[in-house]
Amino acid sequence: MATATLSTRSHSVARAGGAASAAVLSVLGTIVAIGIAAIGLLVVPVALLVTFGASLVALF
Repeated sequence: MATATLSTRSHSVARAGGAASAAVLSVLGTIVAIGIAAIGLLVVPVALLVTFGASLVALF
């Protein structure tokens, strides 16, 4: 039974490229997670502003 290789790149090059892309994806994932957390922290203040903003402005 004959087998064929799927890639002509050496294993060390493939591992280095895989590690680099994994690091980039990890950093991007962290940035996205921090962005989602920041948006989540803004939900309550924005909801309060929408709810009570007009009455607070009317006081001044």
